Amino acid sequence: MSARDVFLVLVAFAGMFIGSLLPQWAETLAPFPRLMLMCMLFLGFLAVGTEALRTVMRSRLGMVIRLTAIRLILLPVLCFIAFRFIVPEFALAAFLIGSSPVGVMAGMFSLMVHADTALILVANITTSLLLPLALPIMLFAVSTAVDFLHLGPMNLPAHLSLGGMTVSLCVTILVPFVLANLTRAKLPRLTGIILDCRYPFTIMNIGFTNVAIFSQYGELLHQNPALIPSALTAALALSILMTVAALPTARRMEPRQGLAFVICYGTINNILIMILSMEFFTITEALVAAAYLVPVYMLLLYYRHYARKVGIQDHEPPMRP
Repeated sequence: MSARDVFLVLVAFAGMFIGSLLPQWAETLAPFPRLMLMCMLFLGFLAVGTEALRTVMRSRLGMVIRLTAIRLILLPVLCFIAFRFIVPEFALAAFLIGSSPVGVMAGMFSLMVHADTALILVANITTSLLLPLALPIMLFAVSTAVDFLHLGPMNLPAHLSLGGMTVSLCVTILVPFVLANLTRAKLPRLTGIILDCRYPFTIMNIGFTNVAIFSQYGELLHQNPALIPSALTAALALSILMTVAALPTARRMEPRQGLAFVICYGTINNILIMILSMEFFTITEALVAAAYLVPVYMLLLYYRHYARKVGIQDHEPPMRP
């Protein structure tokens, strides 16, 4: 594990710890998770212009379509079914996290372990841009199927507005996408400067975002410490389930592409799901999404192991988007 890996993980966990000790900051920091998420999305979209997106789509269209469809349609259903039978109280949380788009951190992890970074960055764009349409449709479809099969309610909140969810997702995702493309087109010099500073900004963003997120739950966790192990266990189980689900496909692919598939399954945009859960769902879904921050950074260790196992060497230059 490189020094950069260690530093990133330490910053992530330090932010969680500090935030949980500072519940008095919760109200002040409440707007920041969404704002920082939009900044991270902006950086991710800035790294891949529409020209690169078209290039990858032309050369690997079938792979991109397959990855996007699995991530937005099949994976959430798999997570929901598995948790519905094992721990039904977390089934909705599992569905939402399984529906999450590929995370912004996936691109950085890919560069660290020399996976197919171009594929990951394009998957981040396609899954993110399609989520405002895919998630409400999938929620409606799965809820209807559960009712039709008389499997019991899906436990969706009574006040849930699928239209409101779509608007919220569109604002959070499309605004950074438009700004990133305008910046690339009109300010190429600024684009280069921002991308050169992406790593230190990402580190600061991770630390501050984790403080802001966990301050929201600090008082609740102090009053009900039993919530911590249950939410963390569910998040860890989900990370294992989603990563294992990628392996059958990944093992049939070229090593760097296979590793990219594995990263795309496990490294998700859980912050987006946490914000969505706080706005439209319950504390259970929000806590599991927040707890997924732990396996997100732990998975980097597995990606290092997988890369060595399939013969991707650390000294080899990473593939650039």
